[in-house]
This record gives sequence, structure tokens and C-alpha cells, in this order.
Amino acid sequence: MQPLEEPVFITLCDANSPLVQPLYSSLRGNLRIIETYSPHLGLLSKIFKVRDFLAADTDIVDNSIIVFTDAYDVLCIRYDPNGLVTDFKNTGKDLIIGAETIFCHHSSDTLPFFLNNYSGQKAKYLNSGFIIGYKWAYLRMLNYIVDNFVDKYMMDSRQNDQRVISRFMLENSDMNLLNMDIDSTFKFCYTHTYDNNPLNHDNLSAYFVHVTWLALGVQKQAYDEIRSIFHI
Repeated sequence: MQPLEEPVFITLCDANSPLVQPLYSSLRGNLRIIETYSPHLGLLSKIFKVRDFLAADTDIVDNSIIVFTDAYDVLCIRYDPNGLVTDFKNTGKDLIIGAETIFCHHSSDTLPFFLNNYSGQKAKYLNSGFIIGYKWAYLRMLNYIVDNFVDKYMMDSRQNDQRVISRFMLENSDMNLLNMDIDSTFKFCYTHTYDNNPLNHDNLSAYFVHVTWLALGVQKQAYDEIRSIFHI
């Protein structure tokens, strides 16, 4: 079986929620929705349930490009699946995670890793609301985390997928399991956070935009502006 020519776009949410409709529309309906967050797992559902989905779906071959996004605060503003695949392959990476300008929802001991490796970049810190990578690479990361969760990742009650993946990225630099990176130049997903306003729409060259902290009025305004400008 030949790999899919276009990326496979996936998210995790309640499929009946109207909050996913903007993302769904921006991807022209080309979105697979994994149902839904586990009450027990919470944000760790993005580790365990995505892993189960990718492992079970044999129609998605190992070399397919997977794009995972958060459901309610991410929009596709440049729908060009073939261009996205080409740009990703040109990076030479196996897996790329979104990035932002603030150090948020991470364990403090991972901070030196990001400062040491991305000191020259504005977006220094991993944000797991956007992930692009080969299926085999994404699964390799998720399998490693799940298989070692109790010993390495179950550290405190504030556990979430972002803390887990940032720790994996730190450890992976020694384990060399994956050739992975963060999207520190916003090539694939522009992460707009409350510290880098105002939003300059003309400079949004990424394929996706992630407007975090929608509970804050300024972020909700940015999200609505983006939907209006890009007719989503």
C-alpha cells in the first residue's frame, strides 16, 4: 500500500461540540475526530488515546504524515496539504512540535534544555497543541512515553501532555530515538499567546494558527479576528 499523499489531520474532542466547527471548516472537512477526552486521563488523553488510535488504524501507513491539533483554539489559515507535506519533508525531521514564546505548563527542570537549544529564537518553548510528523515517529514517541509512564512521567498531580512531551524531548536528545524539533520559527503553526500581542495578520505565513488562553478577552478577540480575516 502506498503512503497517503496528503497528511492525516486529527484532533481529540467531543465530535458533537460546536466548538470544533471552526477547525473542521478551516480544514474543509478533512479532519478525523478521536472521541473524546477521558475523565480519568484528562489532558493525558492526548498521549494515551492518540496512541491507541494510531496503533489501531492500519489504513494509515507508517510513512503517512500525521498532523495533530488541539480542537477548540486552532485554525488552518492556509489549506495546502501537499505544500505542508513538502515543507515538512524538507526539514529532514521525523517530528515537529509547536512552539510558543512563554514557558508554560512545563516542569521547571526542562527550562535549561529549551534555553540552551533555542536561545536565538523567539519561540523557545514547546507547545503540544500542534504536532506534525511521520506516523511511525509519532507512535515511537507515544509508545515510549506510555511504556515508561509510571517510572519516568507520572511525577505529580498536575501532569499533562505538554509536560510529558517536553520531558520526552529533553530525554530524547540523549536517547536519540527521534530526529525531532520544535517549530521555533512558526513555519507550520503560529502560536499566538497573551505576551505577543497585537496580532499582525499580514505576517501570518504558517499553515495553522493556535490562539491560546481563549478564556482571556484579548485572545478571544484575536481568534475572532482570524476567523473573520480568513473567512472561517
